Amino acid sequence: MRFGIASTAALLLMICTAMARSAPLSVQTWPLATVQPDSANDDDLKPFADAIGTARVVALAEQTHGGSEEFLLKTRLLKYLHEKMGFDVLLLESGFYEMGRLAERAVQGEKFDDMAPGNVFFMYAKSAEGRGMLQYLDRQRALGKPMLVAGIDSQHTGVLSNTELLPRLQAYLRPRAPALAAGAGWDAYSQAAAPLFSQQRTAPDAALQDAFRRHGVALQEALCGTPDGTVEGPGWWCRIVRSIDAQASTYWSGMRDYQRDNAMGTNAIWLAENMFPGKKVVVWAHTIHVARGFQRAAAQLQAGEVMHRHWGPAYKVVQLTAAHGAIVDFNNMRTLPLPKPAADSLEYRLSQRAEPLLGLTARAPLTLPQHSFDYGLGLTGMPGQLGRNWDVLLFTREIRPVRMTR
Repeated sequence: MRFGIASTAALLLMICTAMARSAPLSVQTWPLATVQPDSANDDDLKPFADAIGTARVVALAEQTHGGSEEFLLKTRLLKYLHEKMGFDVLLLESGFYEMGRLAERAVQGEKFDDMAPGNVFFMYAKSAEGRGMLQYLDRQRALGKPMLVAGIDSQHTGVLSNTELLPRLQAYLRPRAPALAAGAGWDAYSQAAAPLFSQQRTAPDAALQDAFRRHGVALQEALCGTPDGTVEGPGWWCRIVRSIDAQASTYWSGMRDYQRDNAMGTNAIWLAENMFPGKKVVVWAHTIHVARGFQRAAAQLQAGEVMHRHWGPAYKVVQLTAAHGAIVDFNNMRTLPLPKPAADSLEYRLSQRAEPLLGLTARAPLTLPQHSFDYGLGLTGMPGQLGRNWDVLLFTREIRPVRMTR
C-alpha cells in the first residue's frame, strides 16, 4: 500500500497522539483521601506539605468562584496550613478597605460570617462552601488561635466602600492635611471616585478626570511616604488611594489600561511586609489573579506575577482542577456544565486513574493541555501549566455547583 505525503503525515500525527495519551506522566502524584475540611486524619496531605516546603506565601487558587469541591478542598488546605504549618495570615480576594474594617470588628468579637454579606465577595459570603471558610476563621478566633485577615482587591464595591470610605478618608485628612480634605480638589476627587464603588464604568468628562488625577497624586504624596502597618494609618490609606486610581484606570479605559491586578499584587505585598512582617501568608483568590507568569501587557501584570517577582521561590501557587461536573457561573448564577476534556488533556488522563482525588507536582512544566483559569469556559485565552504557572495541582474527578444559602 502506498501513502501520499499528506496521508503519511496524518498517520504519523495519529500515532504520536496515541503515544502521548498512553505515555506515563512525568509528575509525582499522590492520592487524597477527601475534600472535606473536617477530616480527622491529614496524613494524605504530607506530600502537599513537602511541596510547599519553606515557602512564606501560598496562594490557593480556584478556576471558578462556583465549584463546591474547590472551596471545600481550599478550606481543608487553609486549615492544614494554619494548624500544621504555621500560616497565620489570610489575604482574601475582597476589597482592601472592607476587609480591613471587618478585621477590626472581628477583634472586637463580631463574626466574619455575620459581617460578610455585602462586604466580602458574595460567592464567599453567600455560598455554603464559601461560608465554611469564614466560619473556620470565626471558630479559630473563638478558640484563641485566630488567623489575621485582610483583603487584597483594589476593586472596591462593597457596602462599606459605598457608605463610609470617602467620609472616613476625609476625616483622617482633616487634622493632618486639611487642604486636601476640602475645597474644589476634594470635591472633584470624591465626585469622580464615588461612582466607581457602585461599579459605574462610564468615564467622567476630561476636566473631572484631570482634577481627580491631580488630587489623587497630592493624596499619594501626603500619605505614601510614611512606613507604617496599621489599619487607617497613612500607609493603609495610601494603598486605598492607589487602589482607587487603579479602579478608575481599569473602568474608564474599558479595560484597555487594566491596573486592577497590579494594585492587587502590590496590596498583598504591602500587607505581608508592613502589617504582617515575618508571618506566613495564605492568599485565597481566583486562579487568574494568583497564577504566576501572566501579564496582559508589559505594564499590566496579573497579581500572581507581581507577587512572584517580589517573593520568587518563596511564593507557591496551588491550583485545583476537575474532569467533569458543573459549577455556578457567578456572573449570572446559572448552573454551567464543564465541557468534556480533550482526549489528550491532563484532566482526561487523570480521570482514567482509579483514584478520584489526586495531588500532583512536576519538576518541569507539563506540556499536556490543561484547564487553566475557568475549565475552558471562555474566561481567558491564557493557558497555564503545572510546573510553570502553579506548583501544586489538586485534581477531583467531579466537581459540583456551590450551594447558595443567602
